[in-house]
This record gives sequence, structure tokens and C-alpha cells, in this order.
Amino acid sequence: MKPISLAIPALILATTLIFATEDVQTAQVLAVKKYDRGRIAFWEGRSPIYDDRPFYDITLSLGEKKYVVRYESGTGYYPSSWNPGSEIKVRLHGKGKMYLLNGAEEVPVGIFNTRAQNCVSAIGPPVVQTPGPQVPCQ
Repeated sequence: MKPISLAIPALILATTLIFATEDVQTAQVLAVKKYDRGRIAFWEGRSPIYDDRPFYDITLSLGEKKYVVRYESGTGYYPSSWNPGSEIKVRLHGKGKMYLLNGAEEVPVGIFNTRAQNCVSAIGPPVVQTPGPQVPCQ
């Protein structure tokens, strides 16, 4: 009975891996915008206080479409294989999600609309406060 109970999960895993690799596509990195200081977490008067969690906006060309994805990096690490002009493997995953492949590792990123990249000037807080951290203009 044990060999059958081990074979079923192995079959499911193999099937999942086969279908997961089928939707891997090649994208070209067009541009990378680095936010060294992270997002504006809050304001003290007219001075922004940053969260110091670096992140990157990566512009990708995938077929006829262009995507802006946000790669979060708590340490500031950015893979050198994802520099502008490079081709990388990606996998679309549902609405607003994508995985960038860095070797055998799949790194989850969020897809952002370029019009949704409204940034906040570090000169002063915006007139309309939005909930959560804000993206600074650079």
C-alpha cells in the first residue's frame, strides 16, 4: 500500500512541474529604476521619512506588451543577469503577478500599470494622502 501512496504525490508533483515550465517565456529588460531609500513611510512635518527597504521598478518587453514590475529587495541585492538589455525567463501568474527566473529560483514580483506610478515629491506631503507607503519621485 505504501508504494501506491508515494506514487500519487510524486505524479502530482511531476505534472505540476511539467505544466509550470510550459508557460515560461523570454522577456527583455528595457529599463531598471532603483529606489535606494525605499518608500516614504510617513511625514514629519514637510520632511519625508523613508522605510529604507530598497526596491526596483523593472520595465520588461514581453511579446507585443510592456510591463513594469516591482522587485522588492530587503538587502538591496539585484541580480546582474537582470540588467537592461538582458533577456530573462518570466512566468505570468494570474492578474497582476509575475515570476522572474533567477537561475532555478522563481522570484515573485507585482505588475504595475505605468499610469499607476504616481510618485510623491520629497518637497512636501501630497494634498490627498493615500494609505500605506508612497513611492518617491527621483
